[in-house]
This record gives sequence, C-alpha cells and structure tokens, in this order.
Amino acid sequence: MSIAQGKTPTFLDRAVIGGVVFLVLILLGVGIARSAEVLPAIGFARPAEGGDSKLYSSLSMRTSLAPFVQSELGVAYRRDEFSSGTITATSWPVTASVWLAPIPFAYAGGGVGWYTTSFSMPGTPLAAAAATTQSSFGTHLGGGLRMPLAPMLGLDLNARYVILEKPDNTTIPSSYDPKFWSLALGLGVKL
Repeated sequence: MSIAQGKTPTFLDRAVIGGVVFLVLILLGVGIARSAEVLPAIGFARPAEGGDSKLYSSLSMRTSLAPFVQSELGVAYRRDEFSSGTITATSWPVTASVWLAPIPFAYAGGGVGWYTTSFSMPGTPLAAAAATTQSSFGTHLGGGLRMPLAPMLGLDLNARYVILEKPDNTTIPSSYDPKFWSLALGLGVKL
C-alpha cells in the first residue's frame, strides 16, 4: 500500500520506516558519543574591578550537539583574598555552556552557572564561617582556541567574563565584587 494514495501503511511499510529512523538515530548517537572530551584545565582569574590574578583549576566535559555547536558541563575551584587579605572567598562554580564553533580551531559562546562561595575570616569560629556560605546564579561569555596535539589530545585556551550579583550578606564587606575574568589552558582528551 502506498502512503501517497492516502491509505494506511502496512506493517512492512512501518517496519521499514521505523528501521531507517532507528538506524539514523544510532548513527547520530555514535557520532555524538565519539565527539565527547574531558578537559582538565588550570588558569588565572582576575576580579573585574582590578586586583591580583589568582590561580584556579577546573574540569569539564564537552560534547557536540550539532556540527558547529558544542555543549560543556564543568566544575571549578577558585580562591580569592580581599580587604587586604583579611577575608578569603572560596568558590566552586558548576557551569553549563554552549559554544559555536564555525571553524575547527576557534569557538565562542556563553552559559550559566551555579556559584557556591564560602567566606572565611581569621579568628572567626567555624560555625560563623559556615553561615557565610552563599550560592548564586551567574552567567558568562567567552571563547577559545583549540590546537590538536595528537588524534586523541589537544590544547584548549579558554577566556571568560563571569557576571555575578553581589551577595546580600551584611557580614561580607562592600569591597567584594564577584565579577571576574578568567583565562585557562586545558588538555582535551577525547573519549
């Protein structure tokens, strides 16, 4: 029976259509699965208002969503000092990004993140320090460059500008500005 004639497709027609759709989905899934890579990175973060750059580390996983679109999930560890070194802010951001990569060696895009930050002050009891942990939502814009080293390895240079709201906590000094720039060098390992 023919679908063009307005008749109901037979079991064989349905099986052939279902088989073709299933095969296409499997091939797309294999292509996407092979394009995953793990990116451990180390870099520097600098407050947007100026100040000293601090070392930070991150680990992310990047996959292809489409030929020129990639997604990335990551976690990082960052530590800053402010108010003349009397207060330490330790941050653990968990981020999700979408990168457009129209050419193989460059990408640009942005994303969102959940930033958990703990503030510690010397001489403060541990219970009071726990009360100064805060989580906030943030966004970032950025881009990067890739350079292949071997079939399964590549260098990845990534720069971001992260936009966060100031905390509403009265124990945190007004001199603290959570916005920052980051520059990281990572080693991409394809899975």
